[in-house]
Amino acid sequence: MRLLRLVAGLVLGGGSAATAQLAIQQPTEKLLLLPLAVKTPADSGVSIATMDAARARLEQLAKYKVLVIPKAKLCDALKASDFACDVLLDDAQALLLARFLNVNAYTIGTLERSGGLVTHIRVRDIGSSGYAALFTVSSGNPATPAALGEAIAQKMNAIVRAGEQARECNDLRQKSQFAKALEAARKALATEPNLPAAYLCVATVYEAQRMPVDSQLVAYQRAAALDSLNATAWENIARLYQQKGDTLKAIGAFIHELQGEPQNTQLRLGIAELLRLQKQYQQAVNLLDEGLARNAADQKMAELKQRICLEGELWRCVVDGFVQQLKSDSTRQADSTFLKAALGAAQQISDTANLLLFAHAAVRHFPKSAAFYKALAQGFDMKGQRDSALWAYKQSLAIDPSDVANALLLAKAIVDGATYDTAQATKLKSDTVALKRLRSAFADRLDSARVYLERAATSPDTATQVNAAAIMRSAGEKLIRAGASDRAVPWLQRTLALVAPRTPADTAGLRHAIRANASFWYGLAAMSVLPAEYQAMTKAKNCTEAKAFNDHLAEVRAALTLGRSVHPPTVDTTLLGLAKFEGAMASVKKAFKCRNF
Repeated sequence: MRLLRLVAGLVLGGGSAATAQLAIQQPTEKLLLLPLAVKTPADSGVSIATMDAARARLEQLAKYKVLVIPKAKLCDALKASDFACDVLLDDAQALLLARFLNVNAYTIGTLERSGGLVTHIRVRDIGSSGYAALFTVSSGNPATPAALGEAIAQKMNAIVRAGEQARECNDLRQKSQFAKALEAARKALATEPNLPAAYLCVATVYEAQRMPVDSQLVAYQRAAALDSLNATAWENIARLYQQKGDTLKAIGAFIHELQGEPQNTQLRLGIAELLRLQKQYQQAVNLLDEGLARNAADQKMAELKQRICLEGELWRCVVDGFVQQLKSDSTRQADSTFLKAALGAAQQISDTANLLLFAHAAVRHFPKSAAFYKALAQGFDMKGQRDSALWAYKQSLAIDPSDVANALLLAKAIVDGATYDTAQATKLKSDTVALKRLRSAFADRLDSARVYLERAATSPDTATQVNAAAIMRSAGEKLIRAGASDRAVPWLQRTLALVAPRTPADTAGLRHAIRANASFWYGLAAMSVLPAEYQAMTKAKNCTEAKAFNDHLAEVRAALTLGRSVHPPTVDTTLLGLAKFEGAMASVKKAFKCRNF
């Protein structure tokens, strides 16, 4: 019995020792090797075979260092998510699978043919494994999946062994054994010179030792140089630059971090906000656009983008944002504040289509708003829909008759939209009666604008008066070109009255420019009606009318002289004709025995 107890004790004791030994030997780190993305679908099988070979070989090489997720367990996990066993996952799917399997690190990358088989592999560390790495492996001769898998396994084995030393470095650093921690980092780099985790640990040791920021930066930058997508390295580089007060370099580092974690929305929003504060508006918008391309429904990104576009006056971006909001949220059509902002943005870049889009929505929901009808009119005007523009301007003015600016816009729309039918005039050249009717109809259309222009002409605002004068001058010119000079005279006389010199020194600027141009056209218009006026004056044989006509000749000469700069040859020829009337007045004065001039 004692012997049996002794044997049992030995067996139990041996079993406990064996269990303890197995516990020590059992690796705690889990690694997932996944097939690599390919440029051509035909290489999918090669990618799967390569990583299957690498996985099987690494299980042998690093049996006591890391638990490599076997193919069977990988297949079970994929099938549980309705994937085929042999499938190529994108980066987001790979991350989800890695988290599902609760691994510390996993691989992603690409396989391509370039003089053989070439793989670019990134090991992503999501559980403090120390395995983070970025490397390239090419197939030897022969270029087979088995040979390439062997090369990948050998590289991964070195990373696994070095990662163990990197973890030891971190453990020792946490125990404040800084010298031993740095020694462990050196051993890790001796095993795998391109291991970012070793430099990351060195940086944390430097921080714990309160070494200068630049020393820490160098260590983190070396880690980032080995793995340009290492989020931990770039995160700390950014923070250190912030400590140094270099915001732009910090932002650059955060952007590098985002390149390694493009799905990190919070990081993207934070970077965009930093760029906004630095007034780097376009760069911030580009960053958010990349995020919205991944997730168009993200409201926070959309709202921040709109805010940045508005603040940076990126009007194209602002308008596009308003359009998207209008389409996705029907309640916006009844939001007057939103519509005013949207209309203002569209007007900034003369976006006719969207101006009309917003304006139509505005007048539908706010039919008593003069401002919204005015915006609709401007949209029609920009699109060349003159009749629709006139209708909308009149609607606006009917709602608010005191709006002088709107009256001016309505008048301008009438004048700008009035076009003389020169082709029809040519056909009617021999039919003077019909031609006169055509000209009269054209002049009547223009005259309909005068009632609105007079509102502006009598405004106390001199700028409004000048704008009215400019429109009147344009109407006068159109009438003269249509051969209706007699109807042009009142327009141009009113123009000259509005921009008359306020002082003898008033010889420059916009008022003078309008005055000179209007004088030119007035001189031409007046000359065309002088023969009829002269004939009426001579028939009357009245010295009062003769003096008025003579004064009128002086007025016409002054106008032509002032307007000569518009087209000197025309004025010079016209002045010759005027001189004949002036010469004839000497005979009139003598014949009528006038003494009043």
